[in-house]
Amino acid sequence: MKDASEDPKNVAVKPARQRLSTEDRERQILDGAIAFFSERGLDGQTRELAQQIGITHPLLYHYFPNKRALIERVYEEVYLERWQQEWEEWLSDRSTPLEARLVRFYGAYARAILTKEWVRILVFSGLSDGYVPGQYMELLKERLFPHIWREMRHELGLTGRARPTERERELMWGMHGGIFYIGVRRWIYAEAMPEDLDAVLADRVRAFMLVAPEVFGRKGAKPSA
Repeated sequence: MKDASEDPKNVAVKPARQRLSTEDRERQILDGAIAFFSERGLDGQTRELAQQIGITHPLLYHYFPNKRALIERVYEEVYLERWQQEWEEWLSDRSTPLEARLVRFYGAYARAILTKEWVRILVFSGLSDGYVPGQYMELLKERLFPHIWREMRHELGLTGRARPTERERELMWGMHGGIFYIGVRRWIYAEAMPEDLDAVLADRVRAFMLVAPEVFGRKGAKPSA
């Protein structure tokens, strides 16, 4: 008697591997890399990444010639693509009080960055090659902190100095880092996000505004290098 499993009608047919366009395949690899690095860290092997995505290792390297090229593309996608030019315009709009501008900016910024992939890849890279935090810190120093420093000095009626002091820089980092730490608590320590995120962000900004007059306005302050 013939085994039913031998009947061609009962043999499972493996689906053919899906043929994707160049753009779709690159997007598949990039999305897979973002998820992989956020879980395994940047020290994860590309061979394992290819297996997880469901492609061959040589195919991955056809699209990205080396691991650094892939990491650089992940940085562009997760970090640079989320930075909005309009944020800088908000911060410079003096028709609105500075505190309200900062609250508006950090509300939008927090919702862009407080995600699993953004926080974990940044932390993993800092513990590995340092590429992602190194690049992102330079972005903040060039496109965020100069706006905050300039607008805070304008708010206080201060003129005549070209560079922030160490205390001024650390005060800005304290506000900014406190917001980033919400993401660390959520995606590194597995704690819950604040129920009222907007109120928490407003508190961070308010604390900065209360201390800034003393730090920014003190006499005899020397700018840092």
